[in-house]
Amino acid sequence: MQILILILFLSVTFKTAFTQNRVAIDSFSQIQSPIVEDSLRRLLSASKEDTNRVLLLHQLSYPLLFSKPDSAMYLAQEGLKLARLINYPKGQVLCKTDIGAVWWIIGDYAKANAVLLESFKSAEMLNDPQAWDWSLSFLMTIYRDQGNYNEALKYSLKGKAAHKYFSERLWNTLTGGVYQEMNKLDSALFYLQQGDLSGYNFLLLGHTYAKMGNKILALEFFKKAITKLSELNNFKDLSDAYIGWARLYEKENKLDSSIYMAKKGFSIAQNASSKRGIFETSLLLSRVYEKKNAGEALHYLKLAMAAKDNMFNLQKITETLSSRYSEQLRQQEAETTKINYQNKIRTYTLLAALGIFLLLAIILYRNNRQKQKAKVKIEKAYTQLKSTQSQLIQSEKMASLGELTAGIAHEIQNPLNFVNNFSDVNTELIEDMEQEIDNGNFQEVKTIANDIKENQQKINHHGKRADAIVKGMLQHSRASTSQKELTDINKLADEYLRLSYHGLRAKDPSFNATIQTDFDESIEKINIIPQDIGRVFLNLFTNAFYAVTEKKKSPLSPKGVRRTEQDNYEPVVTVTTKSLSSSSGDGGRGIEIRVRDNGNGIPQKVVDKIFQPFFTTKPTGQGTGLGLSLSYDIIKGHGGELKVETKEGGFAEFIIHLPR
Repeated sequence: MQILILILFLSVTFKTAFTQNRVAIDSFSQIQSPIVEDSLRRLLSASKEDTNRVLLLHQLSYPLLFSKPDSAMYLAQEGLKLARLINYPKGQVLCKTDIGAVWWIIGDYAKANAVLLESFKSAEMLNDPQAWDWSLSFLMTIYRDQGNYNEALKYSLKGKAAHKYFSERLWNTLTGGVYQEMNKLDSALFYLQQGDLSGYNFLLLGHTYAKMGNKILALEFFKKAITKLSELNNFKDLSDAYIGWARLYEKENKLDSSIYMAKKGFSIAQNASSKRGIFETSLLLSRVYEKKNAGEALHYLKLAMAAKDNMFNLQKITETLSSRYSEQLRQQEAETTKINYQNKIRTYTLLAALGIFLLLAIILYRNNRQKQKAKVKIEKAYTQLKSTQSQLIQSEKMASLGELTAGIAHEIQNPLNFVNNFSDVNTELIEDMEQEIDNGNFQEVKTIANDIKENQQKINHHGKRADAIVKGMLQHSRASTSQKELTDINKLADEYLRLSYHGLRAKDPSFNATIQTDFDESIEKINIIPQDIGRVFLNLFTNAFYAVTEKKKSPLSPKGVRRTEQDNYEPVVTVTTKSLSSSSGDGGRGIEIRVRDNGNGIPQKVVDKIFQPFFTTKPTGQGTGLGLSLSYDIIKGHGGELKVETKEGGFAEFIIHLPR
C-alpha cells in the first residue's frame, strides 16, 4: 500500500512536467533522424555567418529540447547572437522561441512565459508565418502545461483560424490535445478526427478513446501510432504508445500482457535515453508488479525515482543554464559595445572623407565651369547627330517606299480597270433598260436591273481593293504609331511579296524569278504593328530579289568560271510560314517566317556584321546599310528574333521568330 501511495504521489507531482511536450517535435518537425542531424552539422561547419547559419542553428536546436536542454540552449543562443549581429528578425524570433522552450522543458515557467510572450509579440510585428506559428505553438503549450487551459485554448484556436505556416489539420491536433487535458473528450475527439495523420495525432486519439472506455478503438489507434512513430524513429512518443497499450491491459487485469507491453516501452525509452519514458514505464511496471511481485515492484519504483532525480533536478539545471544565459548576454552586450565603437569610428572617418571631398569639390568647381562651354558644344553636336540619324532613318523608309511605287502602280491598275469596265457595262445596261421600259417589258427590266446591281457590287469590291492598297502605302510611309493590332501574317507576307516583285519587274522588265510560297494556314492572327513588320518583309524580299538578279547577271559561276548556256540557272525566292509549339523544339511557341533565295549567299567573313547600322554588301549608291539594321530592331521590339543561315555561292535564308 505504501508503494502504491508513493506511485500516486509521484504521478501527481510530475504530471505537469510530462504533459504533451511531444507536440513541439512530432507535429512540427517529425523528428530528425541521426543522418539528417549529421548532415545539418556538416552544413553548419561549412556555413558562413549569414541567415542560413541562423536557420541551421535553429534546426539543430529544437530536436534536442527534450533530451539535451543545455545543448539546445547553447545552439539557440548562438543563433540568437548571430541573428542580432546580422539584423535578421525572423532568426531572432525562432531562436528566442527555442530558448523559451528550454525554460519550459526544465520547468522554469516564469522565464519561459516572459521569453515566449516577447517572442510572440515580435513574430506578430514581423508578420512572418513560420515565426508566428512557431512562437504561438509554444506559448499555447506553456499555458496548457500550467493548467491555464482557457488561455491555451484561445491561442490554439487563434492558430487554427490563421494557420499561416502550419496546416489547419495540425492545429486541429494541437486543439484536440488541449481539450483532452481538460477532459472534454467529445470536443477532443471532434478536433482530433480532423487533425493531421501523424503518429502523435493517433496517439492522442488512443488516449482519448481509452479515457472514454472504448478499448477497441483505443487499441486500434495505439497500434497505428506505433507504426507511424516507428517509421519516424520517434522513440519518445513510441514508448508512450506502448504505455497506453499496457494501461489498457492493466484495466482488464491482464497483468502479464500489461507487463510485456510496458517492458517494450521501457526498453525503447532506455535505448533512446528518454528519461520521461523510463519514468512513466517504471511507474506503470511498479504498479502492476505490486499485485504479483513486491520485489519487482520496488525495483521499478527505484528506477522511476532515479529517472526523476536525473531528469528533474531543476535547481542544478536552472543554475547551469542561467549561468550560460547570463554569460551569453554579457557577450552580446560586449559585442554591441564593440559594434557601437566601430560605428563611431566609421562616422568620424566618413566626416573626414566628406571634408576632403568638399575641398576637392571646390578645386574641381573652377575646372567644371571651364568644361561647361565644351559640354554645351558637345550637347549641341549630339542633338544635331540624333537629328541627322532620324532623318537618315526616315530617308531609308522613304527609299523603301520608292521601291514599292512601281509594284503599287501595277497592283492598283487591275482594280481600276475593273471599275472602269464595269462602269461602261452599266452605262450600256441602263440604256437597254430604258428601251425595255418604253416597250413595257418589265420582266426584262428586272433582269437588267439585277445585272446592274451585280456590276455595282463588283465596282464596290474593286474600289475597296484599290482603297486598301492606297492605305497600305500610306501606312508604310508614315512613322509607326506603335499600336499593335491583330494581323493575318500570311496575308501580310503575300501582299508585300507581290508588291516587291512587281516593283522590281517595273524597273527591269527583263527580270523574272520563280516565287515559291508555303503558308501554314493554321496560323491565327497575331498581335503586331503591321506597317513595321511590312517594312521588314519588304526589305528581306527586295534583298532576295536583288541577290538572285545579281547572280543571274554575273558572268561567272559560283566556282569562278565563266557561265555557259548549260548552267540553266533559275532564280528562286521561297517564303514559308510555320506555327511553332513549345514541344516542337524550334525555340518555343510562336510563328516562324523564312525568306530564302538561291543567290550568291553572304560571305562568312561579313555574316556577323550584316545587322550593324550602315554596313552593306551592295555597291556604293545602291544601299544605305540601314535596311537589315532597322529590320533587326523591329523584330526585337516585337519580342522576336531575326537570324540568317547562308552558304557562299549557294543560298541565303533569313529566319524570323515572332511570339504569339
